[in-house]
Formats: sequence, C-alpha cells, structure tokens
Amino acid sequence: MENMLKRIDRSIAALLLLGFMTSLGNAVMNVVLQPYLKHLDLSPQDVGSLQLVMSASTALALVPSAYLADMHGRKRVALASLAFSAPGFLLVVLGDGAGPLYVGFALLGLGNALASVSLNPLLADVTPPEMLDSVASLSQILGLAGGSIGMALSWLPQLAASSLGGLVNAYRLFMLAGGVVSMASFPLLLAVRSRDVKGGKSFKLAFTRNTVLLSAVNAVTALGAGASVWMINYYFMLKFGVEAGELGSRMLAETLLMIPATSLAPVVSSRMGTLHAIVLMQAASIPLLLLTAWAPSFLASATAFTARSVLMNACNPLFWSLSMRLVGEEERSRYTMLSTLAWQLAGGFGSAIGGLLMGVNPDYPLYFTAIIYTAGVLLLYGLFKGKEG
Repeated sequence: MENMLKRIDRSIAALLLLGFMTSLGNAVMNVVLQPYLKHLDLSPQDVGSLQLVMSASTALALVPSAYLADMHGRKRVALASLAFSAPGFLLVVLGDGAGPLYVGFALLGLGNALASVSLNPLLADVTPPEMLDSVASLSQILGLAGGSIGMALSWLPQLAASSLGGLVNAYRLFMLAGGVVSMASFPLLLAVRSRDVKGGKSFKLAFTRNTVLLSAVNAVTALGAGASVWMINYYFMLKFGVEAGELGSRMLAETLLMIPATSLAPVVSSRMGTLHAIVLMQAASIPLLLLTAWAPSFLASATAFTARSVLMNACNPLFWSLSMRLVGEEERSRYTMLSTLAWQLAGGFGSAIGGLLMGVNPDYPLYFTAIIYTAGVLLLYGLFKGKEG
C-alpha cells in the first residue's frame, strides 16, 4: 500500500479527491431529499413519479453520453455534466411547485448519465494497469468515508430548524451545502492529464444471450428495489414519523456494516461457489423485508432493513464477478450499458408502482418487493445453474 501511495500522481489524486467530495456532498443531499419532499406535502405517488422521471432521463441519455465520452473525451463530458446537474439541483432545492421539481429531476438524470460514463473510465485511463485494483479499492474506501461523514451530519437540520424558520428551510440549506461541496469538486478535473481518444469505431449494439439474460435479472431486481428500497426514507417517515437525523444514523450504520460484510462475501463464495453465494445472501435478505414491515417500532424496523441491505449489497461484487465471467471480454462495455439501462428503467417504474402502493398502505411496497426478489432469485438460479464457469 505504501508503494502504491507513492505512485499516485496528480491526475489520480485529483480524481480520488473528487470521488471523496462528491460522496460527501451526495450523502448530505440524499439523506434529506425524501424528508424534504414529504415536508413539501408530496405524496408517495409524487415521489415515485419523480424517481421515475430521473431514472428514465438517465437511461435514455446513457447511450448518447457514452458516444460523446468516446468521441469528444471523458474529461470534457464529465465537466459538461455540470451544465445539467447544477440547474437541475437548484430547481429541486429552490423551485416552487411540481413543475420545477419534475424538470429538476430530469436534468439531474441527464447529468448523472454524463458523469457515470466518464468519471470511472477516466480514472482507469490515468491509472497504470498494475495499480488498477489498488486504486479502485482506495477509491471505494474514500467514497465510503465521504458518505459516512455526510450521513453523520444528518442531525444538523433538526437542530438548526428553529433558528432557520422551520425544517423545510433547514433541509434546503443543508442540501445547498451538500450541492456546493459536490459541484465544487469538479474543477479538480482541470488537474487531470487525460489520454482522451477521439474518433474510433462506431458503436456495436449486438448482444449475446448471457448479456440479455443477466440484464433481465438485473431489471427484475431493480423493479423490486425501486418499489420500496429507493423510497425507504419516505416509508420510515410516513410510518414512524422520524426525520433526517434518525434516517441518516441508520444509513451511516448500514455503510459501516457494509465494509466487513463485503470483505466476507468472497470467503462465502470460495466455499460454495459464486452463484450459490449470491442466491444464499439474496434469499436470506427477503424475510428481513417482511420483518421491516411487521416491526412495531422504528428501531426494530430499521434494524431489520439494515440487515437486509447489508446482505443484499454485500453480494454485489460477486454478481459483478459472475457477470464478467459469463460475458465475453469484448462485450463487457455493452453489457454494462445494457444492464444500467435495464436497472434505471425498471427501477424507475418500480418507484412509480411503489408510490401508488404506499398511498394505499405503507407496507404494500415491501410485500411487492419481497415477491419480486423471490422471483429474481429463482430466475437467476434457474438460468445460470452450472454455467458460472
């Protein structure tokens, strides 16, 4: 590790610092976004519809964003993402009425697409091949650290609400601070000496059977996640009356627990195989969704949901590893694009469904997700049993 740190040059350091700052700023914004929307008197259906708009915007922009990144340079496209993210963010935080919110979420989706296809590939471009694993690990650690700091600050709006004229104003100021931290990090890209390649081959959008099937499994999982997991903060507020402080503390605990859980996942995989490890952890998380709905208090419900999240998310690296073995090296970029498209679109529709169900009964989205996740686990095992290579 010491030798690796000595080899980190200006470009790598700038991108690692950018990742830390954006994780911190995004955590500050994300922990209060749904409480903010609820205090604007938005219904669960409204929140689900906003999530659908942002997901659809991201999904529809991914292919042209990838094309622009390849043709005109990833560094330029990453900087250009601010042209959409900044006004979108301001409309969400300062806008008045549903119209500005929908436009703001759509613009944020466009900015997310531009950033997602440029920042990680840019880090890979400037990192020597023999350092990729170490730099990727360091990037993840810094991201978790930044996110943890942001979540730890989640009590500040409640503490300052009385002096700022109420919770809505406190949430707005808190989100503005997070947005400033996140967007202020993008000028660090100017310090990056990129090796952007312009021109080149045109896109080839043919997909093999495994790519289509893996993306379909991802879509099923996203449909379930969108219905309840993406809206869990709104759920906790609606059912238990908690605010950003309690929600941020739960998210912080989840983040800290993810570190050892993710480290242990490869141990489970080495003993029982990658596919079986994924199926075991995902299946074990489903009863915890039901316990989340049945729990009598916020503490019990949050504990069950946090355990569920740790189990479900700890197997994400295993699913990535399985996918990379099942998909040919020449198709990995196309698989990533198709899988992301499937995730965004299915998750967005899931949020719309979850919002409608939550309007009828707060627990219905969790039941829906449990059913969809069960189908997803059976589908994954049925499709790829004996084929993991």
